[in-house]
Amino acid sequence: MTEAMTKQGRVELSYQLLQGAVDLHIHTAPDIFPRSVTAIEAAEEAKAAGMDAIVVKSHSTDTAARAEMARTATGFDVRGGVALNYPVGGLNPYAVLESAKQGGRIVWLPTLSARHFLAHAENVPVLRAESPVGSEGIVVVDDNGNLKPEIEDILQLIKEHDMILASGHVSPSEAIKVFRRAAELGITRMIVTHPHALFVGASAEDMRELASFGAMNEFQYAFVTKVIVPPQTMGHIAELIRKVGMESCHLATDGGQKVNPHPAEAFRLFIEGMLEEGFTPDELRYMTSEAPKRLLAG
Repeated sequence: MTEAMTKQGRVELSYQLLQGAVDLHIHTAPDIFPRSVTAIEAAEEAKAAGMDAIVVKSHSTDTAARAEMARTATGFDVRGGVALNYPVGGLNPYAVLESAKQGGRIVWLPTLSARHFLAHAENVPVLRAESPVGSEGIVVVDDNGNLKPEIEDILQLIKEHDMILASGHVSPSEAIKVFRRAAELGITRMIVTHPHALFVGASAEDMRELASFGAMNEFQYAFVTKVIVPPQTMGHIAELIRKVGMESCHLATDGGQKVNPHPAEAFRLFIEGMLEEGFTPDELRYMTSEAPKRLLAG
């Protein structure tokens, strides 16, 4: 078989594997950043590709309402949630409760407002430019290293409403403390948000420890594109997945940037890249469909 045929085979198989896939991390317009698609457009394209569901996210506002509007307009499964940044009051249990009441599915710990992110955001200049000027940033622990009371309230709400806890852009040590407590409370749906990001800085050992609490490590396509300076490689991501253990990993796009392919096509390209890195169709079905579908269920 020629290299061209091998490439063609991967392309064809990536289209097949995209069917039934679930992308738990897409950014849509309107937003504080230029976005390539609205939630309705993202849903239409995912539906046309044969995907099963998507989650739309914003750094600045709750997306539960736009997800429901997109779901109603397209008949496709679209979910939303809330990132606990300054625009929603930071570590604000009331924001979590209101999101839950509107059908919000994921609660992200602080992202652009996280102190850890603000100190390590040099390789994502576009994101850093929209971070709060002059702010110390949000941490989830107090001066003694203990979880803040607000985190306990937030975790109780996540448990009560069977939502998904995601780590956002907090430090690995903060995420470990929050996820350990979440596991103690019986929270079973947890995502480590792009632990491979330099501004997160999680080691493979950190990822395995977070997985020991029942969390899934979310590896994302956007990090192999030019929105990251410098971009990561497919090989780097594949190597990390293998070090951590494929069973505790899933794939997503973090898509929606104007300079990148639309999210559904970005997911296909990610699948194609992982095929080239040697993952089997069954492994990719697990990381793109079975694992994220299990997280989203309910």
